[in-house]
Amino acid sequence: MGKELLGKPVRELIRSKIRERIEKGQKIRGYILVNPNSFEAESYAKLVASLLRTFGQEVFLKEVRNLSEGEKVLKEAKQDALSSVFLARPLLFKEESLLTEEIPPEKDADMLTGTNFGKLAKGDLRYLSGTSRAVKELLDFYQIDVGSKKALVVGRSVSVGLPIALLLLKKNAYVTTVHSKTDIRDIREEAKRSDVIVLASGKRGLIRKEDLSPSSLLIDCGYQEDGGGDLGFVPEENVYTPVPGGVGPVTVSALIENAFFLKYGD
Repeated sequence: MGKELLGKPVRELIRSKIRERIEKGQKIRGYILVNPNSFEAESYAKLVASLLRTFGQEVFLKEVRNLSEGEKVLKEAKQDALSSVFLARPLLFKEESLLTEEIPPEKDADMLTGTNFGKLAKGDLRYLSGTSRAVKELLDFYQIDVGSKKALVVGRSVSVGLPIALLLLKKNAYVTTVHSKTDIRDIREEAKRSDVIVLASGKRGLIRKEDLSPSSLLIDCGYQEDGGGDLGFVPEENVYTPVPGGVGPVTVSALIENAFFLKYGD
């Protein structure tokens, strides 16, 4: 069996930083937008709400099924000086990207607005999304140097795949990005040649055991309805992040730290 990179100690480190902020008098109010018809998003929204309440922060869990309902919630959030907006994606309506751009950048905990994503694209890693920041925190905590390594990112979403690719580039990795529309044979050939593989497509089965080098690091950012990740098997030799227990426990804490950072700075 391979070596697990567990998220729990990383999560606790981030939470201790959040507690320090709260002890200094910093606070936020979480406006969480979720479409109740999305199983994955609803589970995620409940995790964010639960952790905010654990920290003693006020929470407004808002159900939105279309752009109009989302804009109504954002109007309310904009008038609240302490508000931070959390999008439980997918929202399942086609104007989701339009709604994202209506979030004030300083309230955008997910770092999805063009302003915040642009700062990341210019190399400022403080503007990583929740999941991509979780990956950074795991790499830093376990002192994993990806410099000059060949990294494969499977997935290109603006909230996970793309920011992780930018993170790895900033850390001096040689990065290849593939996705669900890439020929499966090309994905598997790239995997065989990669030192680091990040799974962030939301699809299982793209990479098999025989596609892995024993020395490659596997970071699984996926989550399926059965509770497992995108990999779908336990590596026998590789260092890897398990699902559950790897990236997931870190993501929600990183997201909340994002909210405090945007409102109060480092």
